[in-house]
Amino acid sequence: MSTESKRPIIFIVLCTLFIAVSWYILTNNRRFALNRILAFRLFASPLIEKQSRWKKNQLVVIPAIWKEIDWANRSSWPAWLQKGLESSNSSSPQPYCIHLYQRIDPSSTAPYNWPYCQNVHEEAGVYLKFIYDYYDDLPDRMLFIHGNPIRHSPYPIETALCVRDDVHYANINFRWIAGRDWREWSSDPADNISLMYKCAVRVLNFFGFNASIQLNSGGDTLLDANVITTLCCAQFYVTKERIRHYTYKQWSAAYHASLEPYCTTAADRETPGKDDTKYFGGSFEHLWHVILGLHAVKMTVPKFGTNNDPCHTFRPSCKGSPCVRSGLLSA
Repeated sequence: MSTESKRPIIFIVLCTLFIAVSWYILTNNRRFALNRILAFRLFASPLIEKQSRWKKNQLVVIPAIWKEIDWANRSSWPAWLQKGLESSNSSSPQPYCIHLYQRIDPSSTAPYNWPYCQNVHEEAGVYLKFIYDYYDDLPDRMLFIHGNPIRHSPYPIETALCVRDDVHYANINFRWIAGRDWREWSSDPADNISLMYKCAVRVLNFFGFNASIQLNSGGDTLLDANVITTLCCAQFYVTKERIRHYTYKQWSAAYHASLEPYCTTAADRETPGKDDTKYFGGSFEHLWHVILGLHAVKMTVPKFGTNNDPCHTFRPSCKGSPCVRSGLLSA
């Protein structure tokens, strides 16, 4: 084969070789670049977390307010509420802030220009709404209270600020419900079992409890003959870790159940805003210490100098601490 005839073949071979080498270099450079990007993302991802709306370790207070205040006259609101709302907009460190819902106007028009929560089940409706809304971005520490919190606790916010750092749940009230019978409430005509007891079974089931055992630890043949001993009345401090002891799916189920017209049967149907028995909210009121406190339904009333001394929960050196207010911890 002459030299002239070999030239096209050599040219084709060289071009093919050039293309192959170029492709190899480009491919490996791209892989190298992708590996660098991936390594950076793996390194940086823990540092680039979603910014929380809450200040670290600040106590966030969630009051279940309905008509306890004159919504149109903000200057008349109680000092603790005004101070907490001012703290929410302050850049300087404050001991607590307020997250306020209103339960009157779904459109949130003035003077009700605050996030709306449906007015159901007394304070439980607000508490569940907050957890449902913020489960993925909960504050480090929370205090859930009534619209008129001092009715049950003289220093509710100060008491919550006294909770020790290693405590995940604490009721901040001082009056004990001792040995309350489930049969204090009306019975279901269909089976003669307490409607409050039946609703409590449903509530505990949301959170994975074996409700019949939890509510009937004494093995009584009459299921609703068991009793409740706990602090009255659904005002408590809790950490985000304890709320996340349960999944979002479990809290979501409880929240959506709170929007249903009744808990277990039409016989326990409530009328929002009317002063009647609130079976769903009432069940939660008698079970928060079980769900979030992980206590027995029938708690032991604290005795000073024992393992359930309130000084294990609260620091003694701050205003409102029940650790040094033994007279307020009687049944």
